[in-house]
Amino acid sequence: MDTALGVHVERAPRTRIRLRVAPVENRLPSPWELYSLVLLVGAAVYIPLSYITWVPPVESPLRYTGLACPLCGGTRAVTALCTGQFGLALRYNPLALVVFALLVWGAISWLFMVLPFRKRVSIEASRGQIALFWVLAGIALVGNWAYVLWAGMYQVPLRF
Repeated sequence: MDTALGVHVERAPRTRIRLRVAPVENRLPSPWELYSLVLLVGAAVYIPLSYITWVPPVESPLRYTGLACPLCGGTRAVTALCTGQFGLALRYNPLALVVFALLVWGAISWLFMVLPFRKRVSIEASRGQIALFWVLAGIALVGNWAYVLWAGMYQVPLRF
């Protein structure tokens, strides 16, 4: 492309965000997959057990500071989702449902792609696209935190 000064400027090619299935060297879980597995298995044991018998409570920043964290109400949101109360789950904490979906994806992808086929879904993106993603994720986190504080659902117990 020629500019008004007669200088030829090459435009950088646009990089498209692409998903690709890539082979992996070993079947060990990535840090995200391992975190997903540990958290989901722990929650699958802890949450039902907490409704049957007394178990030590999981301490949150709310208990120490009195201030709700961005994911306050997340356990109740996921529990409401698992019991079919989707609207209530959204009211408790919408971002917690997104995090839960990502955790489920991490566990399922390792169990059904990495272990049997040695393949992993990866995302190809430019540095700018990755930076934009993290800025948007930060905005979503702050926005969700504002919602959690405004709605006050972290103070509402889950009833069946």
